[in-house]
Amino acid sequence: MVTAKMNEMTAIDAVFETLLKNIVGGAYPAGTRLPAERELARQLGASRPTLREALRRLGEWNLVEPRRGSGIVVRPYRDWSIEVLAAYVRYGKPEHEQPGIVRILLDVLAMRRAVALEVIRLTAQRIPKGGTTAARAAMARAWSMREHADYGREDYEVMRTITEAAQFTPGLWLLNLLSEVWFDCAATLRFAVRPPDDYVAVYSHFFELLEAGQADAAVQLMADYFERHDAQMATTLGQATPPASSLAP
Repeated sequence: MVTAKMNEMTAIDAVFETLLKNIVGGAYPAGTRLPAERELARQLGASRPTLREALRRLGEWNLVEPRRGSGIVVRPYRDWSIEVLAAYVRYGKPEHEQPGIVRILLDVLAMRRAVALEVIRLTAQRIPKGGTTAARAAMARAWSMREHADYGREDYEVMRTITEAAQFTPGLWLLNLLSEVWFDCAATLRFAVRPPDDYVAVYSHFFELLEAGQADAAVQLMADYFERHDAQMATTLGQATPPASSLAP
């Protein structure tokens, strides 16, 4: 029973990824009606229940919608949800009026920086004494994994633990929403995502400022750090095209 369920989920994931690639890659442009359910299931070698679940997931990301008399139609690029971002980096073929992939990657960095700094501003005065213990542990794990793909995940955990220590639930849930998007993009950016040499020193000082109640100094420290860190990554992105292997799903 468990094996059957896993096989079903694997089939759904495969169909979802194929349709996602076709939509994001432009095989099905905005406004296109997807083939009828029976025909599309045949083309994909999938059962109709599997296809319906994959289409439901695509609908959650605002990629497709059912229209009376038209079947399932691809929605415009401007309506897509942020969850599409990593797939767009992998498969997207921007049209002339749309930003290129490198521009999108740079904007991802800017978005991450803006969210992280705003969370710090809102929580810096709410960290209790000893409240950075979990964040320090996450920092240590991230540093130990700085040459591995999981570095980005552990580095992100630093900010999540800070938000949790401050009991800032909306911020924590916002980070959760953005986390998978960032993890996917960090995997694509792994040729460029590297912690600077002063990673541990900066974060250690940041934690000290938080526990000392020096909120403004903590915010400024991290603003300078993120600006410097992201500028280095932006330079790398501007000088190199992501290797084909890094864009693979």
